[in-house]
Amino acid sequence: MRKFLLLGITLLMVLVTASSSFAVSRAGVLFLMIAPGARASGMGEAFVAVADDATASYWNPAGLGFMRGKELAFMHSKWFPQFADDMYYDFLSYTHYVDGWGGIGGHILYLTYGKIPYTTEFGPEVQYLFESYEIAGCLSYGTNVSEELCVGVNMKGIYSNLGPGQNVEKGDGKAMSYAVDVGVLYKGPWPKLKIGGMVQNLGPSIMYIDAEQSSPLPRNLKLGVSYKIIESEYNNLLATVELNSSLVEEEFRGNAGIEYWYSTILALRAGYIYDDYGEIKTPTFGAGLQYNRYRFDFGYIPEKEGHPLADTMRFSLSVKF
Repeated sequence: MRKFLLLGITLLMVLVTASSSFAVSRAGVLFLMIAPGARASGMGEAFVAVADDATASYWNPAGLGFMRGKELAFMHSKWFPQFADDMYYDFLSYTHYVDGWGGIGGHILYLTYGKIPYTTEFGPEVQYLFESYEIAGCLSYGTNVSEELCVGVNMKGIYSNLGPGQNVEKGDGKAMSYAVDVGVLYKGPWPKLKIGGMVQNLGPSIMYIDAEQSSPLPRNLKLGVSYKIIESEYNNLLATVELNSSLVEEEFRGNAGIEYWYSTILALRAGYIYDDYGEIKTPTFGAGLQYNRYRFDFGYIPEKEGHPLADTMRFSLSVKF
């Protein structure tokens, strides 16, 4: 009964949110949309219909229902490396399967904008340095409704600290909010095929000053499919495609990727991101090495020179227990 209740709530929230009109204002706390996991990054950030490792708590919590055992993952990446030396993004996640209940887990997202000089309207002299950052913590749950279908939900808290002096009217540059993600992952209708869907960041707008000047969360609808083209003892090839549609602005993004594994030792990955609104049209590349319980992944986005994401490299480490 609990599984059917969760499925009903999930589908209701997806339908209500997907049918809502686009908001007028621009979305805030966009760090929630930074793709974690070097594996997914190498595959063109198309992972909603894969979601089979510890990063599933971000990409699609329904994937936790199909996972077994325990897994820990960490990713570190310098952010906007062309513009600053002290901006970086960190991601930490954990999943744990509980027999009879499903998968539980969660993750932490952290983005720091580095040290920023504080000046006044009276001159350019630096008064002091402050650190601006944003952080989100998430609890995840995914369970199977049937052998082929799993649903999942995320509950997360969001804290944004833009620093002092950002709001001259009132406020201190700090704001909090919360959000819910809901996801579905289906194995079928053909063998080796998975279909995934997810709505991200359903929650109240984030408010630094007052309600009239608040910014909506970056609500997003993503749909995707993945297919295992080759599945054998020494060779495995996975292909996946995904479509993202912003529920705040008229923005659409297409993602696609492939992953080849030789045995369980070496992985090679490639993908493509097409985001006309964000002016991101680039291939992606990645690789992975696995030894026993440990896997090291690397993802690379070779954007054109001058683009904020140019030469962005992502490194992650995962451990199974």
